[in-house]
Amino acid sequence: MSRFVPLSKSAHRESGLVATGHQFALEQAVVPVVAEEVPHVLPTMAMAFVKSDRDDGLELAALQSLQAGVNVYVHTNGRWIGGYRPAWYRAHPFRVLVDASSRQEVVCVDEQSPAFEQRCSEKGERLFDSHGELAERGRNAVAFLKKLGEATAVTSALVKQLQDAGVIVAWDLTARNPNSEAGFEVKGLYHIDERALRSLDPEVLSALNASGALSVAYAQLLSEHRLKGLSRLYELRHQASGQSRSVDDVDLEDLFGEDDDDLSFNF
Repeated sequence: MSRFVPLSKSAHRESGLVATGHQFALEQAVVPVVAEEVPHVLPTMAMAFVKSDRDDGLELAALQSLQAGVNVYVHTNGRWIGGYRPAWYRAHPFRVLVDASSRQEVVCVDEQSPAFEQRCSEKGERLFDSHGELAERGRNAVAFLKKLGEATAVTSALVKQLQDAGVIVAWDLTARNPNSEAGFEVKGLYHIDERALRSLDPEVLSALNASGALSVAYAQLLSEHRLKGLSRLYELRHQASGQSRSVDDVDLEDLFGEDDDDLSFNF
């Protein structure tokens, strides 16, 4: 459970952060990604478009599972095993939310996160210094969130261009439940209709190319073959839950290709 509250020197002057795993993402089936992340996401994750929780439009997202409440890129012990970690995860436990009264965007911190300490321990990094000003960890978090917000706005504009061009359609997917032979329909995902994309008027295609929206469209299409690796990880998670095999036994480089866990993503 999360409890996001505005970050403030009065409430968090003695607070800090400690290194933890990704237990907070264990049940997250999709994660928002921005256009700048696409080259790093492609090696290990399929991408799709999903309904945005910010407005009535769609947003670009990486698929962590085809079943709600499951994230196969996070080991059950909280270790991230998917290579590149999307910026949305690396911003944890911070998030920019809209204040209900002022309607202004404010930086918030999840006080229920294991990464957050109300009173910073010796192992933690303080958010504010002794003078009540943001310490380096706090400044870095705020700066990262600002860049992530800007990148999100740019990506949203590109996705809207693709929507307006009529090339994003519902993605009809069927997945198999490892507990049975029966399959189930995956709802709520959208993808690029390649035929519609190829049929666009040259002027529209030129505009999509100039903005970068065309690159996003083809990246999403190219990423779809990663569904095979996603399905394999899902099977391994199921096996691990039965203690027949651990995900630690799997050669992820062989499953996904070159591991890019060391990539340092800076906007």
